[in-house]
Order: sequence, then C-alpha cells, then structure tokens
Amino acid sequence: MEDFSLDDKLQSLDIKDLYDLVKDLTENNSEVRRLVLEWLKENAESLKKIDAKKDVVFLNDELLMEYWGNAEEVISEFNTYGGGPEEEEEEGYNWLNEISELIKEGNISTDAKFNFLDDAFVEYNKENSGFEDSLMDIFFKICQTKEEWEYLVKKLGEHPSDWRKKLIMDIQKDYLRDNKAYLKERLENLRYGMDYWDLVNFYIDRGDLQKALETAEKGILKGEGRLTELFQFLFDHFAKARDSINLERIVHTALDRNTEEKEMLDRLFEYYKGEKNYEKAKESLLKSYEFVKHGNYYKKYYAEYKRMKKFLKDSDWKLIEPKIFKDAQENIYDYLRICLDKNMKKTILNTILNPPKNQWEFVIENGFDEFADKLKDDFPEKIIEYYWRKAYSNIPKGNRETYRNAARYLAEVKHIYIKILKEESRWIQRFSNLKVEFKNRPAFLDEVRKL
Repeated sequence: MEDFSLDDKLQSLDIKDLYDLVKDLTENNSEVRRLVLEWLKENAESLKKIDAKKDVVFLNDELLMEYWGNAEEVISEFNTYGGGPEEEEEEGYNWLNEISELIKEGNISTDAKFNFLDDAFVEYNKENSGFEDSLMDIFFKICQTKEEWEYLVKKLGEHPSDWRKKLIMDIQKDYLRDNKAYLKERLENLRYGMDYWDLVNFYIDRGDLQKALETAEKGILKGEGRLTELFQFLFDHFAKARDSINLERIVHTALDRNTEEKEMLDRLFEYYKGEKNYEKAKESLLKSYEFVKHGNYYKKYYAEYKRMKKFLKDSDWKLIEPKIFKDAQENIYDYLRICLDKNMKKTILNTILNPPKNQWEFVIENGFDEFADKLKDDFPEKIIEYYWRKAYSNIPKGNRETYRNAARYLAEVKHIYIKILKEESRWIQRFSNLKVEFKNRPAFLDEVRKL
C-alpha cells in the first residue's frame, strides 16, 4: 500500500482549494489566523499581490488585536480572581511583550490604536489583575500623534483618580505641550509635597525661577507627605546666594513642621562650616544631634561621634563627648565602636564574650565579629574561644548553610593558632577532636575539608 503524503496532497491542490483550506483553518482556529497574519507580514516583500507599505499597516492592525485577544484572556481571568498561576501570568506578559514589539516596529493605524485602547481599558479599569503597570506602559508607548495622546487623556479621564490625574498632567505637559491645560489641572491638584515639586520643575524647565521659588515656598508650608526635594531646592538656592537669613528661615520651617529637621540642620552645619562660621556651625551640629533618635538617623551615634570629634574644638568636645558616650549605650554596636575609638579594648572583650540582653530580654548574639577581628592580636586566646563558640553553635542541628558559617569561624580560629600564637599543633589537635565528635555529619566534614 502506497504511503500517504500530506505534502504531496497539499501540492496537488489548486489555488481555490488552497484558499478554502486556509480559510477554513483560520475560521476554526484563532491560532492559525495569527500564524497566517505573521507569515503574510514576514513574506510581504516577496508576495506579488501584497503591497509591503500599505498592507503591512493592515497586517499590524490585525496582529495588534490578535495579540491583545490572547493577553486579554489571561488578564480578564486574573481580574476575576485577583491573580492566577505563575505560568499563566508569564503567558500574559509574553503577549503584552509581543504588542510592545509590534508598537516598536511602527505602522499601526490610529483607528486600530483606538480600538485597542477601548478594549484594553475595560480590563485596566478593573484594577485587580496585577498587569496594570505593564498595560499603562503600553498605552504610553502606543501613542504617537496629538490625536492619540488626546484619546489616551480621554480614556484616563473616564475613571478619575489622583493617579490618573497625575498621568493626564504628565501627558499635557510632556507630550501635548499644553501648558495651559497642565497648569489648570495642576493648580487644582496641589496637596502633597510631590505635587508642588512637579510644578516647581515645570517652572524650572521654562526658565521661570521666581515662580519655581514661590511654589516651593508654598509647598514647604502647605504640602503633605514628602517635602525633601522642596527643602533641598530652596536650601541650595539660598546657599548659592549666601543668604543665611533665608537659610535659617527655611530650617525653622522644617523644625516647625516636624519634617526634614535633621537633614536641614545637617545642611546648615555644612553651610556654616564652609563659611568658616564656627559658632553657627556648632549650634547647627548640636541641634542636629537632638534628632539622632528619630527617623532614618535612629541611634546612629558613632557617625555623630566621629563628626563632632573631628569638627569641635577640644574645649567643646570635652563637654559633649560624655553625653554621646552615655547615649550610645542604646545602640550596643555603636557603643562598642566608640569604645574601640577610645581604646577601651577590655570593655569590648567583656561585652562580646558576655553579650547583653536587648529590650525584649533576648541575648544579643550576632554582630560582634567586627570587634573580635580588632581584638585578636591583643587577646588571641579569648578571641579563639569567641570564634570556637560561634563555630560550634552552627553544627548541631545544622545544614549546609550553617556548616559553611562554622567553617568560616573555624578558619579564623586556625589563623589565630598558626599566624598569631604560632601553635599549629594545638589547632591540629583541637580540630581533629571536633571532626571526631561530628564524624556522623558528612556534610559538615565536607564543608571543612580544606581547613
């Protein structure tokens, strides 16, 4: 019996039969339709009845909606359930990436873009899929013309929110260059510090420094939330003008509003230090120290200790140093760093060998290695026991990760025995005994085999 050859049968079909076959396949399988569109686009240059310039736009329009149809299927399901399986999420992102690549090529009609935006915003507006950021990236990529940007503004305005208003203002300012529309919207939406900062940048970009300064001044008085950029902008302006009166004023504003206090006092200190005004710099430095227990500077005593010691005159330093040393005990690590600076090595040794308890009555066991390393030449026997205890605690009930930690500490022990004490035999004997003790832990023995 002769073998059936599909290839031979396809070659035997006339044009009408081939057309009917492809038509039937595309109508019954959307995947085939997409593949046919991609094939036509890829071979457009060599096909006699395809206009490579004109018809590519049609093909891209069709592919845009095909890709979106596949992405929409995933995103719609994720909107319904608030998420979904990882493999489906990856599939959704793959189709969105196909859309992005299509947009990058260009040649998509405005009508197709409008259809896409209409369909995609149905899913975007549900805001429950997790794909929202990627969709918005695509919305911004797909718009090229004034008409398209205006249509995106329209779609964003259909479901108002603070975030969408910001996006609309970004479009008006950066893409439509509609300053009047931007200002109208922006001036009606000045609540947060970053709202004021956005307007400040608008005026800066247009060379209107006075308006920028006036806006920043209003922002540090009225803005809610983050005000960092506004204060920094004003400080830099007045510092450049060497206007100490206004610098003091905005620093007092920060203190009155309980925001950016330490940052602004630190800036004022640096300003007066640069002006070689010791008394004013000292005043700012000491006020700044009052905020060490707050915000991002919480209990960072050692940095303040070093800064003050370096800047203050000996007579002033002798007055403030005892207070910092006492305060630093709230942060055991900074306290020990200061002790190291004061050459109080025995205090450090006693602390790391007999760790204190924290506020919850738990013994503080971690974080002392940096100090042990500094003491090993002065107290080698004591530091050996510190490292040995750390190594040993990582072995019972351990795993590969804890065994690696143990090996690291044992390497320190070995270094002290051999390089500092010059007693290699003691190391060999003690290490051999340890391996015998844990002979039934092959993973541990494997991690320490190179010691």
